[in-house]
Amino acid sequence: MYRFLTLLLLTLSCNAFANSSQTVYVYAASSMTQVVQNLAQIAAKHNIEVKGVFGSSSSLARQIANGAPADIFISANTQWMNYLEQQQNKGVQPAHVIAGNELVVISGDDLPRVPTLSDSMVWQALIGNGRIAIGETNTVPVGIYAKQALVSLGVWSSLSKKTAPMKNTRAVLAMVERKQVPVGIVYATDAKQSKMVKVLAHIPAKHYAPIQYPMLLLTDKSNANQVYKMMQAKPMQDVLGELGFSPAPKIVAATH
Repeated sequence: MYRFLTLLLLTLSCNAFANSSQTVYVYAASSMTQVVQNLAQIAAKHNIEVKGVFGSSSSLARQIANGAPADIFISANTQWMNYLEQQQNKGVQPAHVIAGNELVVISGDDLPRVPTLSDSMVWQALIGNGRIAIGETNTVPVGIYAKQALVSLGVWSSLSKKTAPMKNTRAVLAMVERKQVPVGIVYATDAKQSKMVKVLAHIPAKHYAPIQYPMLLLTDKSNANQVYKMMQAKPMQDVLGELGFSPAPKIVAATH
């Protein structure tokens, strides 16, 4: 009887280890948080556990390049995906774009909609003695896009010293929600998911590089491959649409 119980416990522990080793780790840009949460729910119906790790694309790409146990990476721009693919030939196959997004100006206060974005005086009136929350402009995609937009609109020179750079788009959103800053620039999907902010203006896409979300399969684990395919299937594409993401453009994501 003792030997039988010992064998049973060994079998159960081996099964538990096998199952844990098949957990799929999805490292994703913070703006993809709800997307990956929905993906995890769909995967769970197929007895696959998905765990999301969220942050700025730059931070996640560096972590993966340094050995973080990611199975799938979803970036908020092609720059950091290109960086990762060039690190020791990361990726089972080339990355491709799964969705797009756009920039909006938001506020947690009852401010009027912005009539024009190319007049620095309008921005000054919005922020008063405060600052504009944006992503860090050298490494964080939402900040890179925001700076491109402000430069293109001709207002960056007058506003650059009045920004509050944050580590990712969710941090920008939180600053605005807590009214620590009067306005911020985030992705349209962030604004849609928050009940505490209002959109003051949509920044025309012509003022910044196309916002693209490339996805990369990093391991050959069978469960990871299944989840990778789930992300591209209609149920998840419907989820992306419901959350406000634009459809994936018919182009190759990561070019070198």
